[in-house]
Amino acid sequence: MPVEKFSIARDDTVYEAFPHLCRTTSGRILIAYRESNGHVASEYCRLIVRYSDDAGHSWTDRQIITDESRTADEVMPYWNCPKIQQLEDGRVLMLCEAYDYPPGEWGVEDQACVFFWFSEDEGKTFGDAQLTAVHGICPDQITETTDGRWILPTNIRNRENQIVQAITVSDDGGTSWNPPSIIHNEHELDEASLITLPKGELIAYERQDSGRPLQKMISKDRGRTWSGPFDTLNPAAIGMPIAGLTQDGLILITGRYGIRSRWRVDMSDETWRERIAKRGIVIPKVPGNEPNERFTAGFERGPFLEETETEIILGGGGSSVHTFAFIEPVESALSPNVADQKGLLLPLDLDASPFADSGYTGWVEYERGKFLVANYILDNAPLAQIRGYRFTLDDF
Repeated sequence: MPVEKFSIARDDTVYEAFPHLCRTTSGRILIAYRESNGHVASEYCRLIVRYSDDAGHSWTDRQIITDESRTADEVMPYWNCPKIQQLEDGRVLMLCEAYDYPPGEWGVEDQACVFFWFSEDEGKTFGDAQLTAVHGICPDQITETTDGRWILPTNIRNRENQIVQAITVSDDGGTSWNPPSIIHNEHELDEASLITLPKGELIAYERQDSGRPLQKMISKDRGRTWSGPFDTLNPAAIGMPIAGLTQDGLILITGRYGIRSRWRVDMSDETWRERIAKRGIVIPKVPGNEPNERFTAGFERGPFLEETETEIILGGGGSSVHTFAFIEPVESALSPNVADQKGLLLPLDLDASPFADSGYTGWVEYERGKFLVANYILDNAPLAQIRGYRFTLDDF
């Protein structure tokens, strides 16, 4: 049967994006996402939590966890990619990284700090934000190992000033954190999603923007050492993957695919001006901030951006964006060789909007073999909306 599509959140005056889902032991489904003025929150940003007790058919009103705004001369705390989950002890944890805008994330990823919010009532209410010692951007959710460790992946800069994938470990339930360790030094291989397999192995699926398929790292000692990266069969590699284990023992990964080119059938100056006018991606120029100056100086120039003395504005939507679900068995995930892997790919949506921006997802299995995905997408809306999808294993 066709994938069912429906609206979870749509306010045409707000850019609603970066959703993440979790299902609690009672069956409640929680969603966390960000409201802002664009893909880059250059004017305001809010973190939102809602929940559903009927498998995503209806949702509670918005619970605003934090609300930030700025004028042209102010510095704003910038919240990026929230994650929400239920811990082994029953508490609900929402986490998100924050950094100052300006300068934003460009070149200063190590200055981003991860914050925690805890709920004792399955997401009805949350306590105050708790600053952790974890640094970096685009965090995954916490992975709890069988020996009690907490593992939190984030992206940081290495000594060569390249974005790389790190993990930070806590041995005391998040009270203190060890220094981060880089699991590989391959540049622009990041935004990892960790999954624990039935026998304790860990797989880290990672974003990859240069045209290769989704990459993976494998650990057989609870995250202390890693092998890889290895190719997978999954082409949906541009954007953060979200991986998990289904009740049938399969690995499900949702994520984004797009061709690495800045080309549409309509390449007119008028359309590019419309894209730029949306101010979806605004990169500030900060004199005296060496990482920011290096980043903005090295940025490719062209008709797809507008530059002033104080900022660079990118015109989003220069390519169509697809969202996919991918499943594979455990033995495929553990194989470093593509020839020994197997899997199935299910198209969920296409953002063919001239201003396309889509494909950061979250998912839960609300009944055995039945899945709910949340994704942000422009499509028929002027700004990003949160769309839901239902499908079953039989749809692959």
